[in-house]
Amino acid sequence: MLSLIFLLWASCAQSDAIAFENPSFEDEPRASASPAGWGSHTPGSTPDILPGAWGLQLKPAEGNTCIGLVTRDDGSSEDVAQNLPTVLKGGTCYTFSVRLAHLPKYVGYNQAVRLRVWGGGANQRSQLLASSPLINHADWREYKFEFIPDKDVRCITMEAYFGPGVLFYYKGNILIDQCSVIQRCDRA
Repeated sequence: MLSLIFLLWASCAQSDAIAFENPSFEDEPRASASPAGWGSHTPGSTPDILPGAWGLQLKPAEGNTCIGLVTRDDGSSEDVAQNLPTVLKGGTCYTFSVRLAHLPKYVGYNQAVRLRVWGGGANQRSQLLASSPLINHADWREYKFEFIPDKDVRCITMEAYFGPGVLFYYKGNILIDQCSVIQRCDRA
């Protein structure tokens, strides 16, 4: 009887978790391409699937590949997005984590940037949900995000963005790997 109760509890706990498709960005290494299950909101501005693209060789945090996103001195930046299998409800607290790193030499896009996480309707980004600090380390580190969307969210977008308080645009990079599931927060 106790094992049946545990199985019922485990299946209920798992139903609250929302998994990304291809959370570790696995695909054939190449430049200017979104990995399977992911797309971009910025036409002609797709991530790089690493290692291998542009001769960059940082080992992924998990699996065989990760992605690199850049910012440019014209003010543009790269992003990667995915429609979720389940809607995140407005007014509800959620959390997830991701591994982030920075390469000091990335074909001229060498400065440190941060990750911004956006939410929106299907294939949209309309509300900023979270932002990392400036990522200036070459080793993989886990960053946890907690957010409460203002309205329902169907799509999550991860965008490379300039450092806080920066008064000019610059060429920078951030690497992303190993997205956790999105879970509801325990808030009183």
